[in-house]
Amino acid sequence: MTDLPQMNGADAGQDDRPVKIIRPSRTIIEVLTKAPAILLNHRSLLREMTLLRLKVRYRQSLLGWLWAVIPPLMLMITYTLIFSRVIGLQVGDTPYALFIFAGLIPWTFFANSVSTATAGIVTHRYLISRVAFPREIVPISYLAAALVDFAVGVLMLAAMMWHFGYAASPRALYAVPIVATLVIFTTAVSLCFSSFQARFRDIGIAMPLLLQVLMFTAPIVYSSAVIPERLKAAYFANPLAILIEAFRQSVIFGVAPNSTEMLYCAVVSSLYLVFSYTLFKLMDATLADVL
Repeated sequence: MTDLPQMNGADAGQDDRPVKIIRPSRTIIEVLTKAPAILLNHRSLLREMTLLRLKVRYRQSLLGWLWAVIPPLMLMITYTLIFSRVIGLQVGDTPYALFIFAGLIPWTFFANSVSTATAGIVTHRYLISRVAFPREIVPISYLAAALVDFAVGVLMLAAMMWHFGYAASPRALYAVPIVATLVIFTTAVSLCFSSFQARFRDIGIAMPLLLQVLMFTAPIVYSSAVIPERLKAAYFANPLAILIEAFRQSVIFGVAPNSTEMLYCAVVSSLYLVFSYTLFKLMDATLADVL
């Protein structure tokens, strides 16, 4: 047996390796200047987590990607039967099924993103408590996966337009900035609710009810033309209502969105995103402790 070399007290207490202290950002300036760069450096992790969401969702599924359009399609059929056939609600000469599906596509993207992103923080508590990475990747990856489902839904919408004899005009390209603004707004809402979900599980419990109520505050199953004039200012203070209406008008009817309303949505969504992201990063300091 060979003797192990003995370390004297000086050698044992001396370590020339550099020491790096890792701590969360504590000020708004640090969050806005450092956190986005760190998130960009972890873009490969965001991509892999997004692909994981899609693989897990459709693994061992007989219908596969059809599940991206089945929920809004079933809602379209149900609401068409109830509101159009039973109640007799009409939306001019537009087929009610096409009208409502064009509203359900952006709404489904928003609702699925917010609900799954909010629950994702608690679902990944084991990973968050043991691995150091930008935690906002978790809710954003759910949103990115929902965006893929949104693209599939748009293809279904195009097929429905062809079926009903509606041809997309070049003005349908206005949907691109509309969807971009919707993504910004949805990201802001997802990060905001995710910030509180770890500490207050009531958020996740109340989320289905909240989304059901919020759905009827946007022109999805009805036209915004039925809103009384005295209430329209308050009604369209909700960016979601403006974006869903603008998406439907541009894609189906080829109507350019109101520039003032779109500027309002872009400004509100951007400010809300800055607030939500800052809030998320500031509360991220103790996220692993409360999960």
